[in-house]
Amino acid sequence: MKTSDQWQLAQDAAERYQTILTPNILGPFAQALVDFAALQPGEHVVDVGCGTGAAARFAAPVVGPSGQVAGVDVNASMIDVARSLPDVPGAPITWHVASATELPVPDAQVDAVVCAQTLQFLPQKLPSLAEMKRVVKQNGRITISLWTPIEDNPYFHTLVEAMAEHVGAETAVGLGAAFALSDGPEIQKLLAEAGFNQVEMQTVELDLPLPSLREFVPRHVQATPMANGFNRASAAQQQAVVETVAEKLQLYEANGRTQIPFRSHMICCRK
Repeated sequence: MKTSDQWQLAQDAAERYQTILTPNILGPFAQALVDFAALQPGEHVVDVGCGTGAAARFAAPVVGPSGQVAGVDVNASMIDVARSLPDVPGAPITWHVASATELPVPDAQVDAVVCAQTLQFLPQKLPSLAEMKRVVKQNGRITISLWTPIEDNPYFHTLVEAMAEHVGAETAVGLGAAFALSDGPEIQKLLAEAGFNQVEMQTVELDLPLPSLREFVPRHVQATPMANGFNRASAAQQQAVVETVAEKLQLYEANGRTQIPFRSHMICCRK
């Protein structure tokens, strides 16, 4: 899956993803996607583009010991980190290194697919959606999260603009790619082309508490494709990025806490 190809290749990068992105941003939205999927005890769930496995881990207690959960990612380092984490209650989780276009699941065996912030990175979106449809049962569901436009996400938007201004547009593109599929009508068109005629789509907003931005921003950048360009920049350029983000997002600070709204599409497609 392109998420892993483009974002997390090395073991240390996968570990940064787990320790920085998952607890602060991606984990809460993985939980929101699992909630949106309305999983039931005993169901069989596949997390496509699982990364280090946040959605799979949230799904396991919901479907319980009688359920099944599989996490699939093309990047072996992400799966290595997923396997290294402590077990969670509920269904056992199996981890697989595989592409979204070649899921290691028989036809019509899955009650639900969850796909958290992955589809926008996939180079073969229609074949990947067809593969998700293949593995779900009749009336099974495929639930997908995709960021709303970057302008609706003040932290990401401010960081990309600051990176473009102080380091360079070619570096800022690394994070901007996460918003390559964020327009609602474009998403609906893609799903129609994939043959889905039962589609529910809504926007979820979460106000997420972030650590001090002057500490969090450089750590977050190291867990994204912006890291190389940022690290090549001068110390003054790096500091300018951090200060710009911290100053522009001061309006979200209160009582020593920073709490910023993040917005994502949640989509459910029925087979």
